[in-house]
Amino acid sequence: MTTVGRQKRKPLFVFEMANNHMGDTSHGKAIIHGLKEATAGFPEFDFAVKFQYRDLDTFIHPLFKNRADLKYVKRFQETRLSETQFLELKKEAEAVGFMSICTPFDELSVKMVAKHGYGYLKIGSCSLTDWPLLEEVATTNLPIIASTAGASWEDIDNVVSFMVHRNKDLTIMHCVAAYPTKNSDLQLNQIDLLRTRYPRLTVGYSTHEAPDNFSAVQIAIAKGARVFEKHVGLPNNRFSINEYSATPAQVREWLLAAKLAFDICGT
Repeated sequence: MTTVGRQKRKPLFVFEMANNHMGDTSHGKAIIHGLKEATAGFPEFDFAVKFQYRDLDTFIHPLFKNRADLKYVKRFQETRLSETQFLELKKEAEAVGFMSICTPFDELSVKMVAKHGYGYLKIGSCSLTDWPLLEEVATTNLPIIASTAGASWEDIDNVVSFMVHRNKDLTIMHCVAAYPTKNSDLQLNQIDLLRTRYPRLTVGYSTHEAPDNFSAVQIAIAKGARVFEKHVGLPNNRFSINEYSATPAQVREWLLAAKLAFDICGT
């Protein structure tokens, strides 16, 4: 069985851009360069920028494509990027030293992620039981990171078994699908359960708490998480930022808190 050993790699911090590029590659690049500055001076960590792919022509049902009253349809359409634009952002992220990760939300997008040569493929919580998608993911040779928000133990067991029996490099992420997540809902003890239940897998933490919460990552580290994901954005006079996305300055504070936790926990 090929899995990611807990001590095999440096801790990995994933910066989820999602649609915070706002459909504007120059803004996406500004986020990337802000993150580059924020991550300076942490040689003990690895960093990646994550994008999201949706084949919008088929992903959104024809009857709903022009529904501006539906929040996510409106958001996806307004922030749409072409294949060339996504590749431009991926190239920019890799040029400044970040690894690249992408979440595909449909089978056509899985093929695109493989074609574009990303370093990792991410399965979002909402897709954890999308078996046609998982079947397509399993045809790739990419390391896989999977979030588990809302999933039952049976569902998680099935996905882990499916991937492990196909010799996939799998990381499993504790995640809570509340945006932002209140402290009382973070349920970080779930990390203990995941590590006990899947002792040969790396366990991580996909975060949606308020971006000025720097304690949660420290607790997650103490519990053994080794991959960390946070939504990131960059407000300016054109674009605002949501309640669960961190600015580059907040990312730096988050990383400093993480470094302190690793120093305190020791080897």
